[in-house]
Amino acid sequence: MVMAGVSVVDTEPRGLRERLDPEILAKLKPVTLSGEQVLDVPELLKPLFPWGGLQRGWSVGVEGCGGWSLSMAMLGEALGAEGWLAVVGVPSFNVAAAAGFGVRLDRMLVVEDPGPGRWATVIATLCESVDVVAFAPGMRVGVRDQRRLTARAREQGTVLVHLDGGATWPSAIDLTLSVNTLRWDGIGDGHGHLKRRLVSVSAAGRRTGAAGAPVEMWLPDARGALGAATSIEATVEPAIESTVETAVQSTVDPAASPRSAGARHTHSKTPASPTPVTW
Repeated sequence: MVMAGVSVVDTEPRGLRERLDPEILAKLKPVTLSGEQVLDVPELLKPLFPWGGLQRGWSVGVEGCGGWSLSMAMLGEALGAEGWLAVVGVPSFNVAAAAGFGVRLDRMLVVEDPGPGRWATVIATLCESVDVVAFAPGMRVGVRDQRRLTARAREQGTVLVHLDGGATWPSAIDLTLSVNTLRWDGIGDGHGHLKRRLVSVSAAGRRTGAAGAPVEMWLPDARGALGAATSIEATVEPAIESTVETAVQSTVDPAASPRSAGARHTHSKTPASPTPVTW
């Protein structure tokens, strides 16, 4: 219809919705379902998360010996076949170990050294392109950078994984997963191979109101993956001497070192005091 030289167009023409591209419609949806905001995690880890999965836009930390391996086991499931991961400022990160936990290397970006004063800009830029950014700044993060990255991650639905447990973050992060080694299996009396490690994983943070009790699991199990620990396995007393157990505690996390959990391990009766390993 034309009125006074002005064309009046029906604001809701028939069939408009059917003619629009489905991808455009998805972007125009006023509400995103809560289920679409949660990334899946391995079944063993679901009791540790308030919504049974990894919430998009959250900051999640991992700490303790085995923390990096736990993060890769978690992300291998969360990212699946289509998700993208970026690792920033972690030169010692072991991509082969990450692949062993199911992370696709062809969908991983690694920035070993973003340069002085540029790491926050690099992470903020990556938040626009990937699902998860894992990082360890190695220095205290400024409040301005923290607020900027937190806002960008929430806006883009990107998960920030603190490989240092959030120790350099100026405020509390949403969730921290702590790994406590209970014992290793496979060591004999001064001989043998490390085969699997029994750990207890607990959750803490400002978003853990519905999180469950600590969960025991094998990390890694005999296959080099994340495995369930039965009640019988978890309660069996380790058949190794205490001095051996002390020495094994210094074993480096597979995801933080090229040495695998199946590496040859020898032990003397009077080992030197091991240096504590953070990851």
